[in-house]
Amino acid sequence: MRFSLGVQMPGGHDRTTPFAITSNLLCRIWPRGALSLAISALMLLLSFTPAVANTTDEPNPTELDQYSAQLAIGEYRQALDGVTQLISGLKAKLGTVDIQLAEPYLLLGDIHLELDAPEQALVAYDTALHIFRVHHGLNSTAQINLMYRVSNAFVDLNDYQNANEYQERAYALMLDQVGPDDPELLPSLLKLIDWYESNRRYRAAKILYIHANKLAHSLYPPHDKRHVDLARAFAKAMRNTSYPPMNMNNRFRAFDVQIPGFEPPNPYNQPPSSYSLGYRALERVVGYIEEYEDADLQKLTTAKLNLADWYQLYGRETQAIRLYREIWHDLDELPNHRNQIFDEPKLLYIRLPELEEEVTESGLVELLLTISTRGIVTGRISQIVQPPDRSIEFSTRVAAREARFRPAIRDGKPVKTKGFLLTHRYPLSIKM
Repeated sequence: MRFSLGVQMPGGHDRTTPFAITSNLLCRIWPRGALSLAISALMLLLSFTPAVANTTDEPNPTELDQYSAQLAIGEYRQALDGVTQLISGLKAKLGTVDIQLAEPYLLLGDIHLELDAPEQALVAYDTALHIFRVHHGLNSTAQINLMYRVSNAFVDLNDYQNANEYQERAYALMLDQVGPDDPELLPSLLKLIDWYESNRRYRAAKILYIHANKLAHSLYPPHDKRHVDLARAFAKAMRNTSYPPMNMNNRFRAFDVQIPGFEPPNPYNQPPSSYSLGYRALERVVGYIEEYEDADLQKLTTAKLNLADWYQLYGRETQAIRLYREIWHDLDELPNHRNQIFDEPKLLYIRLPELEEEVTESGLVELLLTISTRGIVTGRISQIVQPPDRSIEFSTRVAAREARFRPAIRDGKPVKTKGFLLTHRYPLSIKM
């Protein structure tokens, strides 16, 4: 039974203290002479009363928050010591596979990754993964985010085969859980697409993008802007299958791809072409802006240019020129903006290595080109290569012949451009 003894607190509320209740009762029971002795005995008893234990045995969330904050600000060693001590204490109380150890082990793995110790990170992640599976089952989706962490650790070890297997396995778990046609699959689908693209596995990404588009149409209402974002990403992915970017960050890594839920294509079946899939996606962007964004001129111009450049890139010059002329006339009231777009040729693609920001030693190639009305290089190519290198000179001439340009437009018609200067810096460590 709980008693109430009024103790006036700020704000006029009564607050009861256990000692005040006990003192009041003692005053009624014992005579005055024995009261002081009884109170002294009670105080002595209270001084030896143990504090109330946390019966839940859960890790203090403020501790995990503290160590997470230390990780965020770069205090890795302090965070490592704290989490290690926390794990030791929990194991002593709860054993080695209690679910309350999962989050500390996850954090321990993250700390080891920041300390450039991926092997130790894998040990911590594997332990957390084992705990998740013991409590949630081998095929539980609760482990998916952890599997992405394991993949990151393998990337740090340059073990892309195992890293890919965990990426694909994480997607497979979600696929088995919800099925191929459930919109909840879309985030996991896009995650695997991003992984494939970051490792130049564009054909695998293409297969998944086709399925992602179908899911998006069933998930998002027609006016949802995410349709535009996905269509542009889809078109970029289709372009990458034919014209892969040359930057070094997205270099090809050697690992076997086994797309979950997809059988290898029949060699006698013709897969849909990247060109047709891409231009249909860009046409959807144009249609969306016309219908749902009041045909905003700036946005519509950008969308049409992207579509026209797509035609031009794939050698459909007739469709491209027709659309360039349409854009030219659309911008009659914005002549300065029109001139910025069409005064000079625009490079759409050239197969030359791109220079990364962290590269300090680079070479310089300067090319003087003639760009025809079809957006291709004709005639003689003048070039300067610094430092001089005959293999670079030859490679850049070949690349220039294969390059694709948007031609300059005058009065709504494509014109030839002579003496067009193309400057390119390349990493000296790369031979083209």
